[in-house]
Amino acid sequence: MLVQKVSEQMNIVYNDEKKDLPLAQLHELFIAVGWSDSGELPDEMKAGFIQPWIHSTLVISAWDGDRLVGTVRVLSDTIFRSIIYDLLVAPEYQRQGIGKELVNRCKSHYPSSEWLVGCDRKNIEFYKKLGFQDILESGVFLVIPCKLF
Repeated sequence: MLVQKVSEQMNIVYNDEKKDLPLAQLHELFIAVGWSDSGELPDEMKAGFIQPWIHSTLVISAWDGDRLVGTVRVLSDTIFRSIIYDLLVAPEYQRQGIGKELVNRCKSHYPSSEWLVGCDRKNIEFYKKLGFQDILESGVFLVIPCKLF
């Protein structure tokens, strides 16, 4: 387990081994960042909500005590290509370096890999500051949206 505090002001601990994150806390993160409504998860979603994390190549989570305050997951062949999915940081913990730390920890696991991320327009500058570039010159990233969200 890779555990380290970000700073003395924040007691944030990172974990890169735990994939089976607490469902209720993970859902709360989705709600907090506006990716899910505040309603109860339907039973069919409860059964599968944690599966993307469990089956990801890498999951890194950020904890303030027992509270999950951030997470990111990666699908990767570990050599050539890695894709960041679902970078989440609780709003009250944003702009404190946690998202940057989560992404940098991902990149440090597979440092020679090409990295891809899908993001909306409001997050483009965040990723560019971390070294990501526009893909339009070199290719196209196409999508079929998830039917559950």
